[in-house]
Amino acid sequence: MEKSKPASRKRKATEASSNTPKKVIKKGDKTERVCKTEVKTTKIVKKRVKKIPEENCENDVCLPDECTSEHSDNLWNEAQMLSCAEKVPSHLATQFINLLNEGCTLPFIARYRKEAVDHLLPDRLQEIYESYQNIAQFKKKVKSVLETLKKSKKLTPEVEKSILNARNLSELDLVYAPLKSHSLSLAERAKSLGLEPHAINALNGGYLSLETLCDGSEELSSPEKVESHITHIVADIIYKDTRVLEQMRSLREETKFILQSSRSKSSTKVKEELKKKYDTKSDPETYKLYFDWKCPLHFVKSYQTLAINRGEDEKILSVKVVVPDWFYNKLERFCLSLWKSNQWVRKGLQDAYTRLIKPWLSRQVRSELTAAAEKEAIKTFTANLEKYLLTEPIKNRRIAGLDPGFKAGCKVGIIDVNGAKLQACTIHPNLKNYNNSDPAAKQLQELLEKHRVDLIGLGNGTACRETESWLKFHHLSDDIPIIIVPEQGASIYSVSKEAQKEHPNMDPNLISALSIARRVLDPLGELIKVDPKNLGVGLYQHDIPPKMLESALSGAVEKVVSLVGVDINTASQAMLRRIAGLNDGRAKKIISYREDSGGFRTRAEILKVSGIGKITYQQCVGFLKIVGGPEPLDSTIIHPESYGVAELFAKKIGVEIKHLTRPEFPEQVERRCVNIDLTSLTKDLDTDVSTLELILTAFKQKSYEDNIITFCRPVYSISVQTSEQIIAGTKLTGVVRNVVPFGCFVDCGVGDNGLIHRSNLGGNQTPKLGDRVAVTVINTTKAKETAVETR
Repeated sequence: MEKSKPASRKRKATEASSNTPKKVIKKGDKTERVCKTEVKTTKIVKKRVKKIPEENCENDVCLPDECTSEHSDNLWNEAQMLSCAEKVPSHLATQFINLLNEGCTLPFIARYRKEAVDHLLPDRLQEIYESYQNIAQFKKKVKSVLETLKKSKKLTPEVEKSILNARNLSELDLVYAPLKSHSLSLAERAKSLGLEPHAINALNGGYLSLETLCDGSEELSSPEKVESHITHIVADIIYKDTRVLEQMRSLREETKFILQSSRSKSSTKVKEELKKKYDTKSDPETYKLYFDWKCPLHFVKSYQTLAINRGEDEKILSVKVVVPDWFYNKLERFCLSLWKSNQWVRKGLQDAYTRLIKPWLSRQVRSELTAAAEKEAIKTFTANLEKYLLTEPIKNRRIAGLDPGFKAGCKVGIIDVNGAKLQACTIHPNLKNYNNSDPAAKQLQELLEKHRVDLIGLGNGTACRETESWLKFHHLSDDIPIIIVPEQGASIYSVSKEAQKEHPNMDPNLISALSIARRVLDPLGELIKVDPKNLGVGLYQHDIPPKMLESALSGAVEKVVSLVGVDINTASQAMLRRIAGLNDGRAKKIISYREDSGGFRTRAEILKVSGIGKITYQQCVGFLKIVGGPEPLDSTIIHPESYGVAELFAKKIGVEIKHLTRPEFPEQVERRCVNIDLTSLTKDLDTDVSTLELILTAFKQKSYEDNIITFCRPVYSISVQTSEQIIAGTKLTGVVRNVVPFGCFVDCGVGDNGLIHRSNLGGNQTPKLGDRVAVTVINTTKAKETAVETR
């Protein structure tokens, strides 16, 4: 009886489709062309891989069986889907979604609504948030597909069931791809000829005479053409069957796919011709490692995936996914158990596998690999960026920023203790032949004395070592400390619209020097102005979609701001617009109000700014500090909604809130809270443990004490100043500037960073951004690809 049900449903679909006018596909039609494309065709595979981002859906959403519904009116419950996808309790998923719907931001939730989300860390909340976005987008896509198919009259009950059983965008694509064209697919064309009942009957074991179905028309002129049409219908039935889809899911998890790459034929052409035709950015030899490369899928590293993708984009590599025969054989045995006719099952499955399933598998595998690689790259990027943004600021110093150079001279930018420009100019030191009468030395000496400079920030780029030696030779740095400052992105920022707006009609080279100085005074405030792709702390960041990078930057900045807070009276527009709850327009209004009123005295005054209502105020106020105001709590991470609790708590432990800014206050609180029981205290203060813990943390917190790293002056080897002096065996010292999955890059003061591959780290060392390391050079095959190992 079970075998007859599909046939019954197919007949109903036949009756519905019989009203559709016949439409014959011309030879060379786009739909037919796509159907006949082999999975090995690199160009088509890559095109299909890119379809997901074009739909604004970068990741698949896995929906376990219990999450799937077959009712189109109410597809799925978002909280239940989120619970299943992220393996979190249903109540947590529900509360998280409710908080988002109330306008809450992730930093606000992570700090002030911990109880509602079971104390999840910010990184975990970010993952759940991204999953929720994908679920919402997937639901939107499913509804859109159903509506589109309804309008085109292609939505049969079987198609609808298959779509509603899809668990991710890839499975949805498997069902929808053959139907999205305005032309008829091969199966639809065959059905329009009235062959569907015969195909269903044959698939279920009934007798089928191909000769009797020949009617002399062009489409049914021979038994071979009839057989081809019947095969297309059977293939359509098989791959859309929900049981087959479920089996493919299972086999997909068990199959050991292999990713394989080789050099494309086009890349063997003359280099100039290749660049002209394909706009190739790289030398083909860059991808030599992948010219004859294959690797089991579960061993492919994220950076290998991104490298292969880039090589394929540049027409240098040809990439394919090798699907083992085991997959087809297991799928065939399963399909043979569902229908009675072994002959037609084999014919239909072979057709479906060649035209649809195998290409779909390749697209799905490549898409999953790319999504995982991009996620890993973003993770590496944000981890490094967070540490970089948390570079320790050196406050209350007059700083001279030096952007060194040979031909263009050394740009000097001097700022006061608040970061305002005092003077900017260019000097031309003689870096090759030091002499006591160098006029540039006298000019710089006068500038340093005139503005009472306390510190020199020296950019670590071209001519850094030579300029440092020049400063020592002329005794300019005898009484003034020098800090080596990473200058990645400074020159790019200096020509940006934001820089020109901040420094109108100013030479970009001088803006770069001022930026270097401010990176010492206020690293967070200055680095946030630079596009993250140009900070040199990422992994293949230029290959990541710009929207993902922007999202990663926002998340990283908000997380950092949650840690250190921002002084609303000194923060730049670039910083303010990334505060939770704010945007560029609100940031402008805050700055305008700040300038007109002479600054904010209390947090409550923020409500007077045009465009900031109660919800926006609630979200942003905890991250905006006011130092030196009449309310001491305004300088802490404590939210104004908890000020009353904070005051009661201070009385309980016997401390005065008015003394909060004193240096000894944290130690005093530490002593008074040694034996305190926060859980029992929550009842007396009518609050929760998370709020009390936050208040206690704020009372104990010292300025910039958590997760801060210092980009201090590295102990460079004096004997080696340029990359040309480096040979194998040279011993150097330096600072870690970038950490990636395969190792880290070290600045040894020679212009180019050296790579320490993870295999050469020695022991279980895991260097972090800003760490000082001693290294030995082991390979110098190319000037810009020096390999080193730790000692």
